[in-house]
Amino acid sequence: ARESMQLIYGKQTFTSAGGLKRPAREVVMTWMLAPQFWNEQQIVQINHQGLKEALLLDKERTYFSPAELFRNERFPLVIQELGAKREAKEKLGPYYQSAQRLESALGLYEAIKNGTGVHAVPPATGDKWIAVSELKGEGRDRFMTMARALIHSLPRRDDGGKEGVVPPAEPGATEISLAQAVEELSAYGHRVNAAAYGSQRDIELEVLYNDLHPFMLAWSLYLLTALIAAFAWHLGSRWGYRAAWVAAVCAFSVHTFGFGLRIFLTGRPPVSNMYESVIWVSWGAVLFSLVFEAIRRKRYPMVAGSVVAVICLIVADMAPAILDQSLQPLEPVLRSNYWLTIHVLTITLSYSAFFLAWGLANIGLGFVLRGDKPAGERVRDIVQSVYRAIQVGTVLLAAGTILGGIWADYSWGRFWGWDPKETWAFIALLGYVAILHGRLGGWIHGFGILASAVISFSLVIMAWYGVNYVLGAGLHTYGFGAGGVQYVGGFVILNLIYVGYVAFIRAQREKVKAS
Repeated sequence: ARESMQLIYGKQTFTSAGGLKRPAREVVMTWMLAPQFWNEQQIVQINHQGLKEALLLDKERTYFSPAELFRNERFPLVIQELGAKREAKEKLGPYYQSAQRLESALGLYEAIKNGTGVHAVPPATGDKWIAVSELKGEGRDRFMTMARALIHSLPRRDDGGKEGVVPPAEPGATEISLAQAVEELSAYGHRVNAAAYGSQRDIELEVLYNDLHPFMLAWSLYLLTALIAAFAWHLGSRWGYRAAWVAAVCAFSVHTFGFGLRIFLTGRPPVSNMYESVIWVSWGAVLFSLVFEAIRRKRYPMVAGSVVAVICLIVADMAPAILDQSLQPLEPVLRSNYWLTIHVLTITLSYSAFFLAWGLANIGLGFVLRGDKPAGERVRDIVQSVYRAIQVGTVLLAAGTILGGIWADYSWGRFWGWDPKETWAFIALLGYVAILHGRLGGWIHGFGILASAVISFSLVIMAWYGVNYVLGAGLHTYGFGAGGVQYVGGFVILNLIYVGYVAFIRAQREKVKAS
């Protein structure tokens, strides 16, 4: 229900005209039970201005009713153009990606409304559950009893005093509780085919995973860790430092627990899409930061790792339309768990080290901006940590790239083919190798290391995000997606502006000293 609401409405909670918030599990079922009502509600989200213009819709609005979209004379033309693009196998730009999302949203809404998209009872034999529209006999009776109980369990009016979707109970109607009706429907399904329900323990664990929101809790704790560690660093407090360690361990434990639950539920390492890689990269960045912190006891690795984790987990939590949070089966090319584990985990762990280097370098640039000399003790310590993080990341990226070639030979019959993903991984590797060579050759020193670590992370972003979401080309099609280009582009531009500004201020100070 949440995934359906997310695709169609853009949120997992519906807000009525009167301001009443209703969860997806209540709303989605009533699409089928009260279709006339929902056809006229503004529940379909359209954000792309060009698509609104093509459909002659009000550009000031974000939500539209299914009825007005189905009545729209230009909608079939847009879908026809989209079909021609797909048939020609052309890369879809943001406009056609938005049109494709709208097509999927309306198709899903219609399927749920007509009962073909909701499968309620298992078959006596086979794997495909029976859709509500195909139910017969006792199965249909049980489902309708549950549907009536659901309707009468919902609020009959919204808080604006308007009549809601739920009609008043019929006089003399005998009602049973929703829990009882669900139990009876489930009991019937178990009599038909108990094996189709799978493990009750797994169901309960998935419910726990969804209710706990472990990654939201984790980023809240990481934010607390960063604040405590920063204050302890500023004040030189030992007790504050110990409290930061406690908060960091708690946050990392919650992060690991959520990660472990996801691994158990999917039966594989959870790095098959962008959402899972963001979660994993943030986990690796924290792991490296805590190792560096345990070795150096300087506070800033903990701060940098926590900030990186907060950024990653907030993005993962707040952008479900871009990063798919659902638990999905693996694409066929990824079903070799051995290679998935070896190659993908190694590559993404290198991103963790580079992200940590980015966070540390930004802290170092902040001190340079405040007036610290790059050769000063504090900045020098940060530069050393940045250098170590880049070393770790470079080794992992080189190993992951080579292992990717081996996997490519196993899957596609060739070791290297200059696929966009392969090419940008190689470019990122060369970029960081250049930093290490520059450091060893004496061409770049303190400030140069910091600036290079921030700028070079743009290569990682291109290899990690850009190939899949911007280029959308190559053999790594299982990882492709759409959306967020403006935000990621803004992130890269702000990085470059920040480095340029610090370099400018530093140069001005040098001029003043020289004069």
